[in-house]
Amino acid sequence: MTLPSTTPVNDWDERNAVEIRRYASASNIDHAASEAYEFVVRASSGGPLDITALYVPKASKTLIVSFHGSLQRSKFTLPRFEWRKSLAPLDAAQLFVADSSLHLNNAMALAWYIGNSEQDFTSDVADLIKDIAAAAGYERILLTGSSGGGFASLAISRQIAGSAAVCFSPQTRVGDYAKSVVRTFYRTAFPDMPSYAEAEKTYRSRFNLRHLYSSTPDNNFVRYVQNTRDTNHYSKHYARFAEVRGVDPLLGGFDSSGRIELVPESLQEGHQPPPRGRFRGHILEAHAQFFGADLGRLEI
Repeated sequence: MTLPSTTPVNDWDERNAVEIRRYASASNIDHAASEAYEFVVRASSGGPLDITALYVPKASKTLIVSFHGSLQRSKFTLPRFEWRKSLAPLDAAQLFVADSSLHLNNAMALAWYIGNSEQDFTSDVADLIKDIAAAAGYERILLTGSSGGGFASLAISRQIAGSAAVCFSPQTRVGDYAKSVVRTFYRTAFPDMPSYAEAEKTYRSRFNLRHLYSSTPDNNFVRYVQNTRDTNHYSKHYARFAEVRGVDPLLGGFDSSGRIELVPESLQEGHQPPPRGRFRGHILEAHAQFFGADLGRLEI
């Protein structure tokens, strides 16, 4: 059974000023559209959560995929497409994916694109990205996000060989985030689990990226940017991930694989998204570094 649609029942999203299209499968997605548009498509697994995204097709070899972080539900209306203005000047196709997992509970602020016990939403989104890239001829896939969106970029990139994740102060294990947020998530999405510990034990690679990145092949690239003034995420998420990858968290740099780069950087105080200029700068640098090609900028 499919949950209620992630967009209003009409053909126009007033808030994002784009047309809404509904597709039966990824094979129906229009890659030649001259304008950005929003689409809703059934997930490849056939699970209850559809995928909602805002797509900006472009005659480019690069596709940038953006994921959003935690949402204040009283302030933001679903679907949420984060970093759209920041990415607009970059000469690349762009896909902004909303986390349909949040439709499971109107009080849930963050769900990490994990899905629930019925559906591995992370894998469904990875499948969609691969389908879009293959159909449109995008050879370079760069995934990005901050905080919970950074978690999603790391998790999904690991399922797309040759892709790159550029993440900013992400969580690397769900259980190390705010207890109240974690409790709401696992009780909603995994109600058959008696505790968070049991949920993570059962679905470890979906909940714990340190485990994922130590138990699966290094087939993707990562630039992990950590705000050193975000002491909570630095100690609980970044330093522990660095330890798994054998990198000194204070110094940062590449791990032994040469594919994963840790970048400690002093930004704003606390857990805040990076400034727009630094966000774009890291994407441009990582694109050149990992793909061996400069990413053009548009005059906007």
